[in-house]
Amino acid sequence: MKCVVNLHSDSNLNFEIEEHGKYSSQSAQIAKNWETTKLGFHVEILNPKSFSCPYHFHHQEEELFIVLSGSAMVRQDDQYYEVTDGDLVIFKTGVAHQFYNHTNEPFKFFALSNKDPNEICEYPDSNKKWVRKEQKLYQNGVKVVDYWKDEENPDQKWAGFNKKT
Repeated sequence: MKCVVNLHSDSNLNFEIEEHGKYSSQSAQIAKNWETTKLGFHVEILNPKSFSCPYHFHHQEEELFIVLSGSAMVRQDDQYYEVTDGDLVIFKTGVAHQFYNHTNEPFKFFALSNKDPNEICEYPDSNKKWVRKEQKLYQNGVKVVDYWKDEENPDQKWAGFNKKT
C-alpha cells in the first residue's frame, strides 16, 4: 500500500460527511484507513458557521493541527482566538478546545495525535467522560449511549465570542 497522500488534493482523500445539528464537516480518516496503531490523523473540512466536535480535553493524548486553508476561531480553556492558513496549533493534555468556523468559506485542517490505550476524554460543557479501555461514555458517573447528549447548543458556551463577525 502506498503511504503517501497529498493534503492539498481532495481527489485522493475519501471524505465522509459528518453532520449533527450545529456540527457539520467532512472528514478523511487517513490513519484508520492505513490501520496505524500509535498515531491518529485525519483531514477535516469544517463547513461555514459550524462547530468541530464538542468542547473537550484529553488526559493522555496531545493533538496537533495544521491549518491547510481558511480560518476559524478556537475556544481554548474559555479563551478565543483566530487561526488561519499555515498556522500550527497544539493542544497538550488537559487543555480544553474546540473549533468554530465563523466564516462563509470552508476551514480545512490536518489533525494528528498520539493514540494511548489509557485515554480518557472529558467534555466539560456536558460533564461527560469517554474511557477508551472500556469503550464507554459516562455523564456525571452514569453510563450514557448518546455522544451528542447535552451538546446540542455549543454556541451558548461561546458567550465570550461574537459569532456574527
